[in-house]
Amino acid sequence: MPSSDPALGAAMRRVPRWWLLPTIAVVVLGGLVGAYWAGAVTAAGADPEQATTAAVPVSATVERRAVAKQLVIPGKVVAGAQTVVSASATPGVDRLVVTSLAKAVGDDVTPGDLLAVVSGRPLLVLQSRVPLYRDINDGDKGPDVVGLQAALAALGYACPSTGTFDAATQRALSKFYAAARSTAPTGDSPSSVAFHWREFVQIPGDKGKISSISESGTILDDGIVARVTIADDTIVARADLLQADSFAPGTPVTVRAGSAALEVKVAQVSGFKDGDPNQNPVPGKDIVLPVSSGTAGFAANQSVTVTAGPPAAESLAVPLIAIRQEAGKAYVEVESGAVFRRVDIKVTAQSEGWAALADVEGLSPGDRVRLP
Repeated sequence: MPSSDPALGAAMRRVPRWWLLPTIAVVVLGGLVGAYWAGAVTAAGADPEQATTAAVPVSATVERRAVAKQLVIPGKVVAGAQTVVSASATPGVDRLVVTSLAKAVGDDVTPGDLLAVVSGRPLLVLQSRVPLYRDINDGDKGPDVVGLQAALAALGYACPSTGTFDAATQRALSKFYAAARSTAPTGDSPSSVAFHWREFVQIPGDKGKISSISESGTILDDGIVARVTIADDTIVARADLLQADSFAPGTPVTVRAGSAALEVKVAQVSGFKDGDPNQNPVPGKDIVLPVSSGTAGFAANQSVTVTAGPPAAESLAVPLIAIRQEAGKAYVEVESGAVFRRVDIKVTAQSEGWAALADVEGLSPGDRVRLP
């Protein structure tokens, strides 16, 4: 129902305010002008020394030091191959017991040596070329007899190579046992001597070094008397394809493990090998170096560094960033009072952020050169 009150209807009608937008624009513009004026006044009154930061030249000291041109790669000592020396029970022996020892850890082992006495019988080292597969008695023939005769002759015991286990061979064998402070076993007749293969051991390559040996009195459940290293340790270092050219066979290198150092020559370089995340992640070639087992400071699995190239001599040196170039010429700016003077230089080597310089007039250790 429409209102009958004219005053109420007039109040409800919207009154247009066209003047509101121009008024807001004038206020905003005035604020911006005021802010600009205030900033200008502040900047004009500021101290120029506070508004501007003066550039301070940075310099470094000229030194006399060795700037190495050497190439260094990481490596590791790899243990040499080993062989196990075991005793075998002879007839009538119930168990194997180390009665006494003739060798100790670190001793060399060669044919003719007495290694130990096991269950009262000697354990002798015989040349590896002798076949050991049976006991030999008076009159026996075969390749094992020929090999035994050659081995006895090589040890200095007169023994003609007849291929028959004769009286001369038996006399030589008896002397071999006597040198080991023992007696040879008797043969089928009381007047003959027998060869019992279980009393002999052989070392691949006929030479080695004792790496471990059972103590006297040890019961040998597994028969193992000793372990013998038959090949020297080696040092293996991985070089990438660019580095490998600096480690050719015969190249002298320096190997370091902590404070220990070793001068050797590269023995061999392998073919290309892919990176192995479990061994050596760097693809490239293995550089192999010899090292005698037991060398002080170079135990098996010891990490090392291998360095190629002769040690660098000391020379003038500056940080690389101090060197400037102009028209193909290198120079440094040397501090001289409140100014810097230019000194032309010749760079002879660079490494690890340093440059080696040839001696030049106007540049000495202790001078300061400008850095960028």
